[in-house]
Amino acid sequence: MNARFFTAGMVLTLWACGALSCSSGPDREVRGLLANRVTDLHEQGRRFLKHGETSRAKTVFEKARRLAASVDDLPGVIQALNGLGRVAIEEGVPTQAVAWHRQALEMAEKTGDSAAILQSVGHLGAALHQAGQWDEAMGLYQRGLQVAKQVADRETEAVLLNNVGLLEQQHGNELAAERSFQQALEINRAVGARQAEASNQVNLGLLSESRGRLDEARRYVEQGLALDKLLENQLGVAADLSILSRIAEKQGRKDAALEYGERAYRGYQALGGNDRAMAELTRAIRLAKELGVLEKAQRLGAELMSEERRLGPPK
Repeated sequence: MNARFFTAGMVLTLWACGALSCSSGPDREVRGLLANRVTDLHEQGRRFLKHGETSRAKTVFEKARRLAASVDDLPGVIQALNGLGRVAIEEGVPTQAVAWHRQALEMAEKTGDSAAILQSVGHLGAALHQAGQWDEAMGLYQRGLQVAKQVADRETEAVLLNNVGLLEQQHGNELAAERSFQQALEINRAVGARQAEASNQVNLGLLSESRGRLDEARRYVEQGLALDKLLENQLGVAADLSILSRIAEKQGRKDAALEYGERAYRGYQALGGNDRAMAELTRAIRLAKELGVLEKAQRLGAELMSEERRLGPPK
C-alpha cells in the first residue's frame, strides 16, 4: 500500500518530525550558531517535502546531517537521517529508507532520548511497512505506542494508530482497522492535528470503498479533501481528487468522475508528478469519450500528446 503522496492506496502517515518535538536539543538562545543552522535546515527540508520537492529536500537533509555531525549534534544527525529516509520513501526506494531509519534508531537508542527513539521507531515502522515487511513494522508500531503513552505524546499515538489500522486492513482485519482509524481520528480532533485528521478521514474513506460503502467513502474523502485544501496540502489535494474520481466512477457518476479526474491531473501536473499526472489525464480522456464529450476528449488528447512529446519515450 502506498503513502498519501502516491495516486493509489491508503494514506500511510509519515513523520516530518511529526507530532514529535522538532527541536534539536536546548533552546535556540543557548545553542551555537551551527546547531541552530541545523534546525533551520530541518525545517527547510520539511517544507520542501510538503510541496513535493524531494530533490531539494534531499540536498538540505544531507547538508543538515553533515553539519550536525561536525558539531556532534546527535539529535540533529538523527533528525537528518530520518529526513533522508522520508525522501527515500518519496523516491519509491523503501529499502533505502529502512537503512536510513535503522541508523537513526540505533543512534537514538544510544542517546536514551525518548523523543528521538519514538521518532525513529515510527519512521522505521513506516519504512518497513512500505517495504512490505509487515510483521516487523507492526512490532515497531506497538513498541512506539507503548512509548507514546508513557510520555503522553497523543499526536504520535494517533499517527501510530493510523498506521496500525493500515496493517490491520492489509491483513483483512477490517473491523480492527476501522477501530484504529477512529481512535486516531478522535485523538487528532482533540489535539487539533488537522493534517493527520485528514489522513484518518481518507483512510476511513478508502476502507469504506473497499467494503462497497461508496456513499460513506465519498463523505469521508470529501472531508479529508476539505482539510487538505484548508491546509494547502497540495499533494494530498491531488490524491484526494483522484480517489473521489474513482469512487464517482464506481457509483456511475461519470460526469463527476471526469471533473474530479481532470482536477487531479491539473494538481499533479502543477507539482511535476509526471507519472501520476499522465495516469489521471489518460483516465479523464477515457471518461470524456464514454460520456460523448468529444470536444473535451480532443482537447485532453491534444494535451496528452503534448505531454508525451515533452517527457520523451519511457525510460
